[in-house]
Amino acid sequence: MSEPPSPSIEKNEASSSSSWWFESLFGKNDTQSVTRNRSNCISNTTQSHGDSWSRLRQFFNFSGHSSSTNTEDTFHSSLSRFRSMGQFLEKPKTEKHNSSGKNDDLRYGLGSMQGWRVDMEDAHATVLKLDDNRWSHWSYFGIFDGHAGFRTAIKSAEKLHLRIVSSLNSLVQDNENLKSLPTITSSQLDFNKLEMAMKDAYFKFDNEWREENRSNNPDDKSGSTAISCLVDSERIYFLNVGDSRAILVSPDGRILLATKDHKPSDQAERQRIHEAGGTVLIQRVNGSLAVSRALGDFEYKNNCNRRPDQQLVSPEPEITFYAHSNKQDEQIAFVVLACDGIWDVLTNEELATYILGRMHVTDDLCEIANTVLDMCLYKGSKDNMSLVIIAFKNAPTPTPEWKAKDETLNNEIRKKTAEICGRYPNKTSLDANTIWQQVVTSLNEQSSIRDALPAGGGFISKRSVFETAYDSLLKGTNNTTNSSIGALVNNDHDDGKDEHDDKSTPSNSSSGDIPSSNSTISALTP
Repeated sequence: MSEPPSPSIEKNEASSSSSWWFESLFGKNDTQSVTRNRSNCISNTTQSHGDSWSRLRQFFNFSGHSSSTNTEDTFHSSLSRFRSMGQFLEKPKTEKHNSSGKNDDLRYGLGSMQGWRVDMEDAHATVLKLDDNRWSHWSYFGIFDGHAGFRTAIKSAEKLHLRIVSSLNSLVQDNENLKSLPTITSSQLDFNKLEMAMKDAYFKFDNEWREENRSNNPDDKSGSTAISCLVDSERIYFLNVGDSRAILVSPDGRILLATKDHKPSDQAERQRIHEAGGTVLIQRVNGSLAVSRALGDFEYKNNCNRRPDQQLVSPEPEITFYAHSNKQDEQIAFVVLACDGIWDVLTNEELATYILGRMHVTDDLCEIANTVLDMCLYKGSKDNMSLVIIAFKNAPTPTPEWKAKDETLNNEIRKKTAEICGRYPNKTSLDANTIWQQVVTSLNEQSSIRDALPAGGGFISKRSVFETAYDSLLKGTNNTTNSSIGALVNNDHDDGKDEHDDKSTPSNSSSGDIPSSNSTISALTP
């Protein structure tokens, strides 16, 4: 499929005109397209603020930066949007969606879970081979955390990497030394030019999605964060928009790289929001949106006198890279991409330490991802949760000693659960949380148990072992109301011979997968 030519990097760097991005997207002569888009934007006209109501409107930014010019309509729209992003179920959905795959350089395991949210708004993309030509040795992974709906997250998972490939191809076509090469490695690309090409890809994707949404779903107000990485044999590029996050971890558990969250409270982000005419209230853009960069969210991108990266909410990715190295202190064990449902309850160091330890116990990355999901749920995460673990050749491998230690701990938890439950003749009156606290209190008195607990996880990371044992003991007692969340679903995985293994629990989920031997692109949708 042919793509419109990308704007030259020199033009992007040199241009100071506020209209450059219209020209780069539609061409100088496409006045109809430009006019059509400008007609949907709000000018920067200064408004009168003589009376107290106008000053109040200015403070809350209820006018001038929304598709609605009615203050009351805009207020209720923001209130409705805020409520739509905070709805919870009476009981969390704990079914897991998993996919896995591998190539010569890496293997990955992905897990996602709806959790307490009414809808599943996360989506993901895993592409082991970007194309069959010059980018065949490049892989792509992305986690997309939607808000106010799932459409933007799903569209990002389906299409963003295709726009990235198009921009990469345009970058090569502008370089006579690269055009004739059958394959391209990252070291052959100038980082500054690649960075501009990636930003151009995101801007174009966002604008194309705006046009598609305007035609097909004009009432859609969804947006999405996007944390993704491009991997070849020499470098790993991280592209971040919003507050999903990536960490890169060494074989000894050090955080070698972590992306920065884009929050309205950040000084640089706040300054851009203010310069665009907005404000930051309760740590949110105009008191509503909790991230300062996102794809979609077009009601925050209506000022045609400002570039895409100067809007209230920016689609501009922050791009960093890490080079593969044979130096002992620079080697890479694994990368984690995860949405904020994970990071809300775990620090970078906790997650890195926990995954590193689990790699000594099992080589099933989906199993590890699932235990992270369960642990985050038990630690109080109320959001959708998704993560992908990408392991490289220097990642730890399981050992008999670690496996035995872990199984001994699991058996002690099962035994103690049975012992404490056995003290209660009337099983129907048992409460899972009460029993769990008694199990933890009793086992915590034993130093051998404390020493065996997973680093970075502690007792809470073993809550799922207790849940399974507890539910097994209560079978036949008709005790369903006193169980905390019920048994967890444990997905089985095959031996990984296929490049991709994409699985989801059939109940309470449906996938939007695009069939391919090379990639999985999916989301759990309502």
